[in-house]
Amino acid sequence: MERRRPLMEKLCSYGDSMLLLPAFSYGVNTLVSLRAFYTVEDFQSPIRPVFLNPQYLESLALFWDSQGVKAVRLSTGIMMTSLALELCNNVHLYGFWPFSVHPHSFQDLTNHYYDDKPAKKNVHAMPSEFSLLLQLHTQGVLQLHLGDCEPDYY
Repeated sequence: MERRRPLMEKLCSYGDSMLLLPAFSYGVNTLVSLRAFYTVEDFQSPIRPVFLNPQYLESLALFWDSQGVKAVRLSTGIMMTSLALELCNNVHLYGFWPFSVHPHSFQDLTNHYYDDKPAKKNVHAMPSEFSLLLQLHTQGVLQLHLGDCEPDYY
């Protein structure tokens, strides 16, 4: 909610892409999402802000709940995976690992790229989400990668 130019300087490296704004996932996100939307508009950026329809989020939660993901709130990762499966022919996922230690390097892990806070176990159902993603991987619906990102896929 502070200076707008630093946001735009970071976003410009993404060129003509979409910026998903979580305006309706929690009430506290609405004002900051709208501010980001108006900032992109005011700076005449080629970035296209996108808001997820609250009904879509509700339907998504109901769908994953029916598949065994019992969570207070779906993780952003499972939401984005769902979108990717709806929009893309090939989906490759990196960084989905619900445990605190990496399976190859044994380094400590967090659930967010932007902080080192432990996951709130009562909010997300990371192990259940991962189990279903692993099932989709086994069925050939998507590809889970536990190693480093391969340049051919992003």
